[in-house]
Amino acid sequence: MTEDPAGWVRGGAARRAALIVRFVMELALLIGAFTAAWRLTTGGWQWATGIAAVVVVAVVWALFLSPKAEYPLPEAARLAIETALVAAVAILLSVGGLTAVAVVGFLVWLADRIAVYVLDPHRGQHPANRR
Repeated sequence: MTEDPAGWVRGGAARRAALIVRFVMELALLIGAFTAAWRLTTGGWQWATGIAAVVVVAVVWALFLSPKAEYPLPEAARLAIETALVAAVAILLSVGGLTAVAVVGFLVWLADRIAVYVLDPHRGQHPANRR
């Protein structure tokens, strides 16, 4: 059996692992949005603002960032929107008293975003051409 570290890294297990982490981070973003909204409101509004925060993040993700986005954007625009969402949730978590969670979450997202980009065999193609 021959070793193929480039194949493992570029299109194999490393890419799959990075995509799994990315999916987990997408779920964490939704949980973070709910948690931040919950901690920054009081009383009966906590549920409403938490659910509204999740819906806003999910709709933005579905429209612009998902692999089957309704409005495919150039990679730079997708990165800007994704960064804005993650940064906003991190800032709101920090304001809500969860600074360590916010910093760790942001850094894990950033490291994974870099890994997904580096390991993408279709890097540089417009999202509409990837389908």
